Amino acid sequence: MRLSTLMCLPVYMIITVALQPYGAEPLFGQENSRNPPVIAALVQHLESGSSAEKLDAATRLGHLGPYASHAVSGLAKALTSGDPALQYEILVALGHIGPLATESIDEVAAVLSSDILPLRTAALDTLRQIGTVPPAVAEEVEDLATSSNDAVMTAAVRCLVTMERENSAAVAAAVPGLVKALGNQRASVRNAAANALVEIGESIVPSLKTPLGSDQAVVRRKSCEVAGRLGVAASGLVPLLVARLSDENKLVVRSAASALGEVGSNAELVLPKLQPLLVDDSASVRAIALSALAEFGPLAQKTIPAVCGMVNDDSTIVRAAAARALGQIGEGSEEAVHALMDAIDDPHGGVTIQAANSLSQLGATGVPALIRLLDKPHYRDLAVTVLGEIGPAAKTAVPALVALLKSDNEQLRRESFIALATIGPEATAAVPALLKILRDPEAGSSRGGAAYVLGHIGEQTSIPVLKKILSGAGNTEAKVLRAAAWALVMLQPDNSANAPIVLPYLTEALSSEVPLARKEALAAIGQLGAGGQPASDALLALAKNDPEMTVRSEALHALALLPDISDEVLPIAIVAMDNHDPQVRNSARFLLGKMGASASVAAAKLKRGTREGAAMDRIVAAWALARVAPSDEHNRLAVPFMLQALPDHDPRVRAEAAHTLGLIGISRPEVIDALRIAASDQDKNVANAAKTALEQLN
Repeated sequence: MRLSTLMCLPVYMIITVALQPYGAEPLFGQENSRNPPVIAALVQHLESGSSAEKLDAATRLGHLGPYASHAVSGLAKALTSGDPALQYEILVALGHIGPLATESIDEVAAVLSSDILPLRTAALDTLRQIGTVPPAVAEEVEDLATSSNDAVMTAAVRCLVTMERENSAAVAAAVPGLVKALGNQRASVRNAAANALVEIGESIVPSLKTPLGSDQAVVRRKSCEVAGRLGVAASGLVPLLVARLSDENKLVVRSAASALGEVGSNAELVLPKLQPLLVDDSASVRAIALSALAEFGPLAQKTIPAVCGMVNDDSTIVRAAAARALGQIGEGSEEAVHALMDAIDDPHGGVTIQAANSLSQLGATGVPALIRLLDKPHYRDLAVTVLGEIGPAAKTAVPALVALLKSDNEQLRRESFIALATIGPEATAAVPALLKILRDPEAGSSRGGAAYVLGHIGEQTSIPVLKKILSGAGNTEAKVLRAAAWALVMLQPDNSANAPIVLPYLTEALSSEVPLARKEALAAIGQLGAGGQPASDALLALAKNDPEMTVRSEALHALALLPDISDEVLPIAIVAMDNHDPQVRNSARFLLGKMGASASVAAAKLKRGTREGAAMDRIVAAWALARVAPSDEHNRLAVPFMLQALPDHDPRVRAEAAHTLGLIGISRPEVIDALRIAASDQDKNVANAAKTALEQLN
């Protein structure tokens, strides 16, 4: 931003622009957003309040984000005021409301011709967040993509990409300017330019070759970051990124190493070049090199001896990174297990936790060592937790876990039940002991734990006992009743007659202070389908506000399975798509996909999700996009993602992918071949979905 531009703005706006972060995740819903009078009062302040009250109202509505959608018309009207500070705050608020602010497009577009550059840039950013604009506005945005001001040009390009014009001549012509902007003096502009390049996608890869060798360290670093964020699409840049590992600037070295891990290709070239960084004098370089190596998984197993030695590094961050890496590259390695067991004793708790997490990733390889750890009282709870995280591969630990069910330590018993439950059907050896506990009225809360495990195992012989417990016979603890209700749903998911019996207990569990209890109750309510509809208000509240991300994710997923999805879901799902937790983001995308065309306002946001993030993020975004805004372009975009999802380990993902390929209707040879394989899937839902899809494509 030029100084002359700043000088013509009110002090308030200068401060606002300076403090407004690019890419920061807003925390929406801080007001009582389900109370229409609150929003109405804020809109009234916008219309007739003092200058300070108007600014405050706009700010507070912005904090509500999509939950303030009822205020859009009031905000749009107030945008025509001549007060630049208020206009800026209103633009920010409308941007936060995002896809639900479409009725304000004309008023926002009018600001594109403002003489005040920050307002012009803010208007572009708001249009990008709204996601859809009429052709006339798009043409005006294309003109702004030629601006000599980096901030305006970058904002215009990002806006065009959101409008699905990433292949337009205007965007192509702007790429050199975006690359140049990677060296802008303002960090916010550099970051926005990097975001724009990533959002344009694979076509910009050749344009990164020159800046990777720039004489400006900041340009080299940002170019590395862009390449990394593009992932495997940037494979052609690997030799240039490798060259940057010997850069004179440590920040560039770190960015190059990180990018090579994110790109994750050409292991035979990359791994030998990363390994020398493990002895670099900078702890941060060593840590990032470890993280990059880890991204190559089993391909990096030759580095295991070196990585094992680094669990004794002087730096805590390096020891933690080494422990994390061993979890990703150490499958089948006893040496990795021994190193991680040593790391369990690390004086820093963060290293201990990371070592435990990595042991869980090693699966069966680490189980014998964890069973031995059960003999050490100080580590017993941790070992039980890790065995549970390993899941079915920890089946050899079942006898030891069953023995712990007799412990006087209630917390240890609880964790042992959870571990057995996650081992699931492979824990059938525990069934006799569990049934004995379930039938014993004197077993107290342990009966609930037994019910929980039997539900996960799928033990049908427990059904009569569970029904007896739920019949109200005896003075049964509330926890046991809730667990019995959950287990009955898991064991008889298609028995709609159970719904009125179990729903009161499951709804009660939604207010439990134990996150796992809330999460499992939500999963059961989702299984009830129409039978779970009466709990929809409680599901909405948890999807929006629960502090535990696994619970919030499960609430979004349960809402998607209800036959009647409330209009109140849309803003909650739109907010959740920006959550830092991938499970929450993908549950939100799944919910939007289930809503279909009624969620079409989220199409632009979903398309952005297909360009960046982990593989599953992109897959779910593409799946949802094909559902909410079906078109030839979106269908073509979704096909490769659905093919990628068909072999997924989760049968629900496989079934949805097969079903969607049938709906898309693109009959390519590779699609037919993949569906024929899926038609023989061991999971009947997957097989049926694939067979139906094949019929649709023939």
